[in-house]
Amino acid sequence: MATQMPIEQDYKRYIDGMSEPDEDGNIDVELPEEDSEIIEQADGSAIVVLDDYEGPMDDADFYQNLSEEFDPYDLNAVAMRYMDLVKNDKTSREERDKKYEEGLKRTGLGNDAPGGANFMGASKVVHPVMAEACVDFASRAIKEMFPPDGPTRTKIIGEVTKEKVAIAERKRDYMNWQLTEQIEEFRDEQEQLLTQLPLGGSQYLKMWYDDHKKRPCTEFVPIDKIYLPFEAANFYTAQRITEVNTISSWEFQNRVRAGLYRDINLIRATAEPDQSFAEKANAKIEGKRYEDNDDGVRNVYHIYTWLELEEDKRSKGESAPYIMMIDELDQKVVGLYRNWEEGDETMTKLDWLVEFKFIPWRGAYAIGLPHLIGGLSAALTGSLRALLDSAHINNASTMLKLKGARMSGQTQQVEVTQIAEIEGAPGVDDVRKIAMPMPFNPPSPVLMELLGWLTDAAKGVITTSEEKIADATNNMPVGTAQALIEQGAHVFSAIHARLHESQARVLKVLGRLNRWYLDDQRKGELVADLDIHNEDFKRNTDVIPVSDPHIFSETQRMAQTQAVMAIMTTNPDLFDRKAVIERFLKQMKVPQFNELMIQEPDDDMITSAKENFNILKGDPAKAYEEQDHLAHIQSHLDFYRNPVLGSNPLFQPKLIGPLIDHLQEHMGMWYEESMKTYADSGLKDNNVDYDNPRNTKRVDQSYAMASQAVFKDSEQIFQNVMPLIAQMKQQLDALKQAAQPQDPDAQILLQTSMAETNRRAAKDKAEIAIDQQRLQQEQQLETAKIQADLTKSNADNQLKVALDSTNNITKQQIESAKLSHDADILRHEQAKTALELQDRAQSYLGDRNV
Repeated sequence: MATQMPIEQDYKRYIDGMSEPDEDGNIDVELPEEDSEIIEQADGSAIVVLDDYEGPMDDADFYQNLSEEFDPYDLNAVAMRYMDLVKNDKTSREERDKKYEEGLKRTGLGNDAPGGANFMGASKVVHPVMAEACVDFASRAIKEMFPPDGPTRTKIIGEVTKEKVAIAERKRDYMNWQLTEQIEEFRDEQEQLLTQLPLGGSQYLKMWYDDHKKRPCTEFVPIDKIYLPFEAANFYTAQRITEVNTISSWEFQNRVRAGLYRDINLIRATAEPDQSFAEKANAKIEGKRYEDNDDGVRNVYHIYTWLELEEDKRSKGESAPYIMMIDELDQKVVGLYRNWEEGDETMTKLDWLVEFKFIPWRGAYAIGLPHLIGGLSAALTGSLRALLDSAHINNASTMLKLKGARMSGQTQQVEVTQIAEIEGAPGVDDVRKIAMPMPFNPPSPVLMELLGWLTDAAKGVITTSEEKIADATNNMPVGTAQALIEQGAHVFSAIHARLHESQARVLKVLGRLNRWYLDDQRKGELVADLDIHNEDFKRNTDVIPVSDPHIFSETQRMAQTQAVMAIMTTNPDLFDRKAVIERFLKQMKVPQFNELMIQEPDDDMITSAKENFNILKGDPAKAYEEQDHLAHIQSHLDFYRNPVLGSNPLFQPKLIGPLIDHLQEHMGMWYEESMKTYADSGLKDNNVDYDNPRNTKRVDQSYAMASQAVFKDSEQIFQNVMPLIAQMKQQLDALKQAAQPQDPDAQILLQTSMAETNRRAAKDKAEIAIDQQRLQQEQQLETAKIQADLTKSNADNQLKVALDSTNNITKQQIESAKLSHDADILRHEQAKTALELQDRAQSYLGDRNV
């Protein structure tokens, strides 16, 4: 029993073993090389592109036209059978073609939209909802899918290395040049596809290589030129895909000369080839029609199918994909090609047609606007015509005339500004009794309201975010605006994601063509010197469309950018300010905004001598993990000790600071590298899996042991380095101190400031001393007042005692006592006055000192 073997774990895909196990149970298989390209398909399968072939230029026999080798009788039998199948496929989808035709007519561009009245002067106006939706959708989609700088960008899957980045960037630049300049018709063809996509539901883009033009070519293939079987469920897995090529006899002969078709006795086409309903409707829009088929226009069917050809030695009669080309008139096979890559043992079908879908539905064909709003568009056109017809009828000169009245002249139609005479019957004196206007109803307001409701209903299906956000204010939070935008564009965002996926398929087809034909392509001057090779295109996953499936409008992108800038304002340490501002300027469509930004030097690894020279010039230097850090440290220190260079006083101010930082960077990287080396060695010796989470403790222990070894190494290696770095640090501090400014005006200002400070300090000290002296004087005065009061109280007490103790005191004694008492009072008053005078004197002297 076959055993399943993994290709690569990253891809999560498995293939059956290519051989049976031997007696020991081992399987002899050849796995793809590590650099082999693995292309994942929509159905879960994978194509392994091996490295031992390069495509048609490597083995032309594999890709040759097999119709020239096989038996013509057998091929003609196959052609007749397939012509019947193609006829059935075409018939089974006629109703769908009519839907596409109806959508083209509903745009009103061909002046043949159905509906409305048929009287003379009836309105033929068409409501623009269908045409507006197509133009709006195409304009928004092409802007996202094909910006002016190119439709591709890089994306590295897995480990990011410099080699992968360099290859991806070369491919991105080359493919952007291809799609914008080399394939000059690409944008035009894709824009045609996008304008028709809403009408047809599904449209297709074809890519191939033209040997004459020496470049890839592309062409828009409308859905009415693609036939699928009735039972097909998906375009890429359909049993057969028929592409109708409507070409002239001249183009047919060109393809014969180029080797695409085999030379046959061509039946000249004279009748007009069959046209689809959509082709006829579009011919009216373009204003063209068939006269005579002088160019011999004919149909050639390219059928992508599976065949079992016993004559093919490569497929050995197994079912394999082929491209069979059948001329409709001759019903002969003019081309038969293998449609898988040489060396692909799975014989996986190659894609040349890429499907773009509008709204997926049940089955292989998607649906479009005619299915979604076809009825609403018809109702809008009918309502609009009815309103205009009603207004026209009310303004028309339709009237009733009394029988017997005659109008002079040969006609009864009165032109504007014309005066006509009417002869009435006897007794009729009022013209209004002879003729009266027809009483038609005026335009109905109910019909006007209905027209507005139908317009809103139709636009509700195809609405865009700008219509939803029209009512938003400037004060609306960014998150609310973002949610409003997303809510208003659910339909468009889903369609945009499908367009992004289809564009990625287109880039894969272009990458395959470049891998095959890059050396033979005609290159322009812009990419002539670009170092790109066909081997770069072996990996087909590192270049993707520039469009973002999560962002579908400039409004949403601007809201996101503003949200990032708002968060950066509150958290400046978490963002790269330059990167955020560059994105904002780019979003604002500022031309050449890079010229406005400070450009950082190229991040290239250079020698230690170049680093020394850059530091000497004042440019930054950077250490890299790949460098020999000890050798760089030695070189930088020798440069510092050089008396002509590093030790030169002229160079030291610019050199020492950046050199110290650069040495610290090298020492840190040496430490990290040494720790990892010792730790990995210990883990390897003990057979410990580094990436296994269960071994985290063992890894930590290994690093702890490694730190001891690194500690010993650093002591031996840097024992003479650290004194030099310390010396450099001292010199740096001295240089900073010596570099302080010595401005005379600043010195004068400093001295003046110090004098003012001293004056204020002396004043504060004098005020404190005066306050202390005043406090002492107040205390002394208070004490004297208390003593005088005590003396007076004693005298009063003595007088009272004397009066009470004796009644025989003579008058003289009494007077004598009174006089003594008055004398005491006088002395008291004199002492009080003396104290007040002394206080005033002290106060005067203090104020004078101040």
